[in-house]
Amino acid sequence: MIKHRDDPDWDEFHDIEITNWKRVRSAMEHENELVNHRLTWLLSSQAFLFAAFALTFQASTKVDVKPDQKVFYQFVLSGFAFIGILVGLYIQRPLRTAEIQHDKLRDWWNKSIEENPDRNVRHPPICGESPNWRDRFLPQSKFPLVFVAAWIIFTFVILGNIILNAINPYLSIIGIITLGSVGALGLVSFGAMIGRRQLDKRPSRRL
Repeated sequence: MIKHRDDPDWDEFHDIEITNWKRVRSAMEHENELVNHRLTWLLSSQAFLFAAFALTFQASTKVDVKPDQKVFYQFVLSGFAFIGILVGLYIQRPLRTAEIQHDKLRDWWNKSIEENPDRNVRHPPICGESPNWRDRFLPQSKFPLVFVAAWIIFTFVILGNIILNAINPYLSIIGIITLGSVGALGLVSFGAMIGRRQLDKRPSRRL
């Protein structure tokens, strides 16, 4: 039962504003806790994979390693990189989900404050500072992509010679296909631009 502040038996449990503030704050704390757990999983798994990658790479650079063993080491290192990429991609999605839910809760409370400005005086802020340029450029949900990019670079560094030797006979064909694709994309874009201008110049029909 909702009671007014002037009632003698009023307490915070009968105030809808305080109840909503606690509900939103509790839900946001839950999402922050999930983000903390997921970032901990990400950092722990990536630290383990980087350590295993470094030890395997160190073993592959020894003098007594045979050529066939070097190929084996390259594929093992590529396996570590592949697992690191998968872990980063799988953790990125739940991080983004928690970020969206957090923003929805914050926006819901801010909208309720805009409808009644007095609430901003009666209640403390629902969360910390608003996102700045750094948070928008690299939010927590994009942090796993940094590891994904690092593993991709490591993969190309390790398998660079194998990849170049594999595509070397087809470089001319790849160049022709790439050039043709860029040209086709340019023609399509130019045609769409011309068609849009003609559509804008066409007089509108009056009913």
